[in-house]
Amino acid sequence: MSQKSDKLNAGSQKISSGLSSLNEKMPALGSATSKLSSGSSQLTSGLDKLAANNSKLLSGSTQLASGATKIADGSAKLADGSVKLGDGLTKVKDGNATLADKLGQANNKVNKINSNKLTYNQLATPASTKHVEKDKVPNNGTAMAPYMLSVALFVGAVAFNLMFDLVTPLKYPKKAISWWASKMSVLYPFAFLQAAIMYFVSISMIGIKPVHYVATFWVLILVSFTFINVVTSLNLWFGKVGSFLAMILMVIQLGGSAGTYPIQLSNGFFEAIHPYLPMTYSVNALRETLMIGGSAKSDVMVMFGIFVAFTLIMIGFYMFKQLKIKKINYKHS
Repeated sequence: MSQKSDKLNAGSQKISSGLSSLNEKMPALGSATSKLSSGSSQLTSGLDKLAANNSKLLSGSTQLASGATKIADGSAKLADGSVKLGDGLTKVKDGNATLADKLGQANNKVNKINSNKLTYNQLATPASTKHVEKDKVPNNGTAMAPYMLSVALFVGAVAFNLMFDLVTPLKYPKKAISWWASKMSVLYPFAFLQAAIMYFVSISMIGIKPVHYVATFWVLILVSFTFINVVTSLNLWFGKVGSFLAMILMVIQLGGSAGTYPIQLSNGFFEAIHPYLPMTYSVNALRETLMIGGSAKSDVMVMFGIFVAFTLIMIGFYMFKQLKIKKINYKHS
């Protein structure tokens, strides 16, 4: 031990020196320990945030994968489009070549033409126009005549039915036809007379000049007879209510017969009922005979059909009434 005392002293001195160094480094070690603790706290906080945002990170990864798939699909479509674009460019190139060739051929043909003033006029005005006045309508009053004549004849039929008794017979009617004929012997002359007076007044006093004088006269007669039959049938079957219905029919026909404006300018209701109104065909027929000069055959046929139909309706009324009337009520039979 005495032999090793020198080494023991030397070792003690090193231990003393090391402890001194350790004491000197203790403040630095404490500071490092504080930093290590702070860094550990920050790391723990970061791990917590990472754990909290884990779902968002996963969602973003999914969207990124989906976007990558769409990019891949778009790249494939872009590649296909590029191929088609290349084909299109080739076709355009071929078309330009064809156009250039045809233009060259056309230029050669044009150079062979001996142009003059007539050639230039043919190119400037290749077609000539010619205006032909189809309808001879001198003024607005003449244009309105078919409509107003039809309205006047209908009003005349309504007025006559209000004044004349078309039901009560003077004596016991043995047959319905004779009963009907007795009433029509008064009604039809009135219808003829009102149409004839209206025709002559329109020509002589108002100054209307029809394209077809004779056709206009007979169309007015047919219109008057047709309207008389329609109004009379309503009055026979419905009495006073029939007179009211006749007035309603007249008002509807004012808007639905296209007498003032084309029916296409009216609303859907009048367009729908337009083909079913008697005045529609009277206005059309009178336009043909007064101004246009075309054929009114189809309109005349329709009006004649209406006349026949309502004649049968009136005869049916008298047949129905004849079955119920009692002979005892009449002294002269």
